[in-house]
Amino acid sequence: MRNWRLALPLSLLASACIPNSALDRDQVRATIEQNAGVGGSPVTVERIYLSGDYALGLWSQGARRGDMVLARRSGQWAQLLCGNGPIRDQARLKRAGVPDFAAEMLVSQIAEGG
Repeated sequence: MRNWRLALPLSLLASACIPNSALDRDQVRATIEQNAGVGGSPVTVERIYLSGDYALGLWSQGARRGDMVLARRSGQWAQLLCGNGPIRDQARLKRAGVPDFAAEMLVSQIAEGG
């Protein structure tokens, strides 16, 4: 009985630390939609790639297309870099402030088409 009382709080604490990728995707999408658009046309988020506290979103607005690099800061997703073209290679991601391991993971996801 004693082990159960210890295990429950530890499992609850551990579950609080597990990222929720669906929630992250919704927050990243909302951040891109708020920051990428020009004028009144809606922004369409084509794809989102996640690696820990970093994300890369591919967006379009009419004929315009671009990428946005985001980072989670204090629990909120914030734009690091937005371009009217691709920011999909490791060197550009690193220049935007994405650490090596996260940049490598994002580029790997892009290459896999997922």
